[in-house]
Amino acid sequence: MSVGVVIPVHGFSPYLVQTLDAVAGQDDPPADVVVVDDGSPRPVELPDDHGGLVRVVRRGERGGPGAARNTGIAALHPAVDLVAFCDHDDVWTHGYLAAHARALAHHPDASILTGDTIIVGPDDRVTSERWQGLHRGGHRPSLVLPTIYERHPLCTSATVVRRSALDDVGGFDETLPQAEDLDLWLRLLAREHGLVSVLGATVRYRRHPSGLTHDLVQLADSLLRVHRRHADRVRETVARRAEAEDLRGRAAGLSRIGRFDDARAAYAEADELLPPLPGERLRAGVLAVPGLRSRVGRRRPYGV
Repeated sequence: MSVGVVIPVHGFSPYLVQTLDAVAGQDDPPADVVVVDDGSPRPVELPDDHGGLVRVVRRGERGGPGAARNTGIAALHPAVDLVAFCDHDDVWTHGYLAAHARALAHHPDASILTGDTIIVGPDDRVTSERWQGLHRGGHRPSLVLPTIYERHPLCTSATVVRRSALDDVGGFDETLPQAEDLDLWLRLLAREHGLVSVLGATVRYRRHPSGLTHDLVQLADSLLRVHRRHADRVRETVARRAEAEDLRGRAAGLSRIGRFDDARAAYAEADELLPPLPGERLRAGVLAVPGLRSRVGRRRPYGV
């Protein structure tokens, strides 16, 4: 298989060298690697030892992860059949691409191949957070779509997609600041593109304070947009659960930045969709107590 890799980055990344080392160190290296400089104030420069394999494509202005990945896809060599995504702060383990190749040999009609995810912190240590992935093997699009919709188990940096499938759905939605990957998976599955969960393809996904997903309000707002956009593809109960979870995530983000009244309103909206568990009811009540709610706001997301 001919694999191209797209790595978006904005600004200086202390992890980019480690990411590139892992990509270049695969047993069967990719045919093409494009680092997309997404309008960084100071142009991204590659380490000298990666100049032969890796190219930098610079965007004139920042467009976000969807736009950056679309730019990278378009810049890949025309002979590339499969597009592998890896963010600048994530790291493939040894044998990652080989595992995808084995899976594709067993599932030649698959369009989406996704591996395992281990969550690490800024210091590369494994955290206590666990990524809930899919069970191994092939999945029928119509059956797995509700699971993808509600649980979002695919990590973009652990996923390889046929280029023809990306062309079929028009790539990533560039208007979404986050959750653009979930939107893409749902559109691919709606078009009956098959998905395979791959054994042995593992990525180390990094949580750190400068990561996009640390903006909990933006993440929740993006998820709400995606879930509402695709709600007609799942049962109403599934859509209500997902939207309630998004609203509670938004409330958590608002609490963290001190917008306690807005957080309480988001919790109330979520409770109308899905009755809260006892702990969730207590958390919403705490936001009405000035001495306690400040402690809620100081909590860090994901424990990092």
